[in-house]
Amino acid sequence: MQTLNLNFRIIRRVLLRYLLVWVADATSIAATATVLPKIYFAREIPQWYFDPFVVALILGLLNALVRPVLIVLLLPITFVTLGLATLVFNAALFYAAHFIVESFVVEGFAAAVVGVLVLTLVNTLLGNILRLTDDYSFYATLMDKFSTMMRRSETEKTDRGVVLLQIDGLSYTALKRALKKGKMPFVNDLIKRKRYAMRRWFSGLPSQTSSVQASLFYGDCYDIPGFRWYDKIKRRLVVSSNSADMSAVDERFSSRPSPLLRNGTCINSLIHGGAAKRYLTLSSLDDRDIKKHRAELEDFAIFSLHPYLYIRTMLFVIGDFIIDRLQASADLAARSKTRIRRSVKFSFLRAVANAGFREGATYFAREEIVRGTPIIYANYVGYDMVAHYTGPVSADALGVLTRIDRQIRKISRTISRKAPRRYDLVVIADHGQTPSVPFRRLYGKTLSDLIGETLQQRTAEPKGSTAELGYFRTLVREIQQADQAYGKRSLRTQRRTLERLSVKMSDSATEENGEEAFVVCASGNLAHVYLTHTPERLTTERLLEDHSTLVETLVGHPGIGFVMTVRGNGDILVIGRNGARKLPSGDIEGVDPLLPFLDGRDDASVLKALTELGGFPHSGDLVINGNLLEKDFVVTFEDQVGTHGGLGGPQTAPFILYSRRLGKRRQNLRDPSQIHDFLSGALSGGKAA
Repeated sequence: MQTLNLNFRIIRRVLLRYLLVWVADATSIAATATVLPKIYFAREIPQWYFDPFVVALILGLLNALVRPVLIVLLLPITFVTLGLATLVFNAALFYAAHFIVESFVVEGFAAAVVGVLVLTLVNTLLGNILRLTDDYSFYATLMDKFSTMMRRSETEKTDRGVVLLQIDGLSYTALKRALKKGKMPFVNDLIKRKRYAMRRWFSGLPSQTSSVQASLFYGDCYDIPGFRWYDKIKRRLVVSSNSADMSAVDERFSSRPSPLLRNGTCINSLIHGGAAKRYLTLSSLDDRDIKKHRAELEDFAIFSLHPYLYIRTMLFVIGDFIIDRLQASADLAARSKTRIRRSVKFSFLRAVANAGFREGATYFAREEIVRGTPIIYANYVGYDMVAHYTGPVSADALGVLTRIDRQIRKISRTISRKAPRRYDLVVIADHGQTPSVPFRRLYGKTLSDLIGETLQQRTAEPKGSTAELGYFRTLVREIQQADQAYGKRSLRTQRRTLERLSVKMSDSATEENGEEAFVVCASGNLAHVYLTHTPERLTTERLLEDHSTLVETLVGHPGIGFVMTVRGNGDILVIGRNGARKLPSGDIEGVDPLLPFLDGRDDASVLKALTELGGFPHSGDLVINGNLLEKDFVVTFEDQVGTHGGLGGPQTAPFILYSRRLGKRRQNLRDPSQIHDFLSGALSGGKAA
């Protein structure tokens, strides 16, 4: 007979936490009744002051007993209306409590809707102050049980797993600054307790998300020369925020053995990396097979089950939008030259990506942990987006990191308390950002303008859509798929509204029209220049013969650090104002143009990455890197005060944070492909080889 082993200390701690959650809920209800005139407790009722606790208990029971059944019935409406049905349902439960508790007065359903919004806000504030999580609510337990029912039943070769959390755009240097300022207390605690090691690594070139994701997921990023590039044969722009282009990247690398995310889940990603489940993943946008994605659509409905979580997320989005508009107005009034003017469009996309996708990523990641998914990748994009406009170490950008730190803490606790397998938590950045000054601000013209004036010919600088707009389109597309899956004609209006909003936010510039002699594709401080009159890539010899004036102008310009071309024999030539360097041989004539960009730590990796970038078939006829300025600023070819894409400063030096159990050998963590091998080793249960 088995002996029942009860740890009364743990039981007491859990019960106390449940009691604290109940008190917090009751306090939130009492506060809501205090601030809203149409919601109150009738004081003439005896012992009315106990009734906030009664209302909190009733709402908890109603949520537990009624909501699961109704949400299943309302699943299509809940999804396609972006959770409006959830708000209405929460208000209905709140209003129902008015008929059950005599002293609790709610003057109409409209008051109940406002009451739910205020209640959610107060509950969130109290939860943050008391450091409460959803783990101790009865409803969270119910949701976990539902996710456990969906746990993988097949036999696994190992019980190990990896949760890979990416903070887009955070350099090792900026992370150290955030830790020093106390902006990421949970990450700092992991390091101080010596449970986790933090290491700097080299992102490769170009230093931007789609190429680094390809290396992390597949071990290779061949022929991804930038965030955007030009296909001279097809005469079209290729951009990392375009779903078809990213789908082609996944397709190209799909034959690689052992993609990192095989049988796993990816969340907020440009490419899927072989993942079985893909939440808000750009490369899967055009996949019209609804059956393949029904599980993701149903998970969204589970997300909306929570009585506070979904509405709280919407409030975060609204709050983030308001904060950004206030900051933008303050910058405009102060005539700030260290920040980029932010449009209403940017503020909206920032709010969706920074707040909405952040909360969604954490929720989906935690549910996948409970299900035992072997590899889970989630990308937090808010920091990169904000840092582009305010600077990598601005107060605004570091504030975003504080909120991401809370998400990492939640996920870590889910791993320790609810995971059915032994997960290793790994936190990583894909690249960094370097403080920058736009080329146009310094010289009064764009790089494209400079080339056009030099040659007296027409040039184009197509941009396509931005990364944040690409992520927003993933949300719109999932709404469209829900409409197709459930076929509710009455819900088409909401879908079409979102589609119109997406179209209005699209960049108006045309991607190509075939008339320009030159096309400039900028990715931060890296730019590719293509001569469109010939389908093949022009060699150094041909450029010097036909366009020597252009080459001399670019090389001699103070905003340009170096220009790179490919010679007829396949060698790469890096040209500066006072010298040149051949790659891969390393022969130098005059002053080495790469000297300012080599710091002694990643020199071999930089030279290798430049050689590979210069040899990509779709790299430009001229590859240009912005110059280094004083105080470690770089010149960027986009309107950014924090940039990445090329060389210079911390943009190529992201970080990785991992459990010391995984090994300590530095030589295995120099570039993305080696980190791919490192994570694959962690997933297989062994230490990195």
